Formats: sequence, C-alpha cells, structure tokens
Amino acid sequence: MTGAASGLGLATAQKLIAQGAKVVLVDMNQELGQKVAAELGAHAAFVQADITSEAEFSTAIQKACEMGALRAV
Repeated sequence: MTGAASGLGLATAQKLIAQGAKVVLVDMNQELGQKVAAELGAHAAFVQADITSEAEFSTAIQKACEMGALRAV
C-alpha cells in the first residue's frame, strides 16, 4: 500500500488488515512508517521507498512476496 504511513493509504491498509490481509506499507517517511507498522501488528510490514524508483519499488514487491501470495500491486 503506497502512502501508507498516513491518510488514505493508512486507512486502506487498516481496512485490509481488519479483513485478514497482510499488507506491505510503502512510504518515504521511515520513522512514521515503522511506527504505523508496529501499531498494525504482525500482518503489516514497512518498506521505505519512493515509488518513482523502480529499484526501490522492487524491494517493496519482494517484501510482499515474502509475506505470502501476492494478490494486488
């Protein structure tokens, strides 16, 4: 989930986790992203990334694949 440290991205991640999904939180704000991931629990992982960077976004996709079957990008 991009922009997941706050706002709409965070709200969407919360909703998905509440429904049993595992979510990779992607944001450029490392401090806030790590805090949010800790608050959301075991079904959330944080990756600091700028989604305009293919290399950084690839790291987020790799993390998602480590968490289980990838359902959406």
